[in-house]
Amino acid sequence: MVAIIIGGLFFLLVAGFVTMVFFIQDEARLNAVGPIAAAPGAEQGGLVFHGTANIWEVRGRMTVDAERSARFAIDLIGPTGQPAPPSLDFRLLLAPPDENAAPLALNHSRTGPGSYLAQSGPLPTTGRWTLRIELPEITGVFGFDIDH
Repeated sequence: MVAIIIGGLFFLLVAGFVTMVFFIQDEARLNAVGPIAAAPGAEQGGLVFHGTANIWEVRGRMTVDAERSARFAIDLIGPTGQPAPPSLDFRLLLAPPDENAAPLALNHSRTGPGSYLAQSGPLPTTGRWTLRIELPEITGVFGFDIDH
């Protein structure tokens, strides 16, 4: 009886490890936590966003100007509270509302320890755009609306 119980527990442990594969996510949602008021250079206002992508805490600010150009300021903070190292390799993409259209690659520049800045050209359409921060093991995803 003891052998059956121990065997059953071992089987449950192995089954748990096998099913973990189905629960691993390759994307992490970054959530808006507050608005940014319209101002010169950010005529459509913007959003502050925050979230965790794997080991990185992502803190960001997104603003949109009168020509529908989006500007992103992103801070990446590691698990020990230290900023991301300069050697961190990641990409920024803007996915348009039309799912069949190719995403736009954004060039980013490092503005300080763990801080990055990126700006798009005028976005061609209104609707729900998605910023994708492609880190080595996971992608942070932040959705925002362009109205006019």
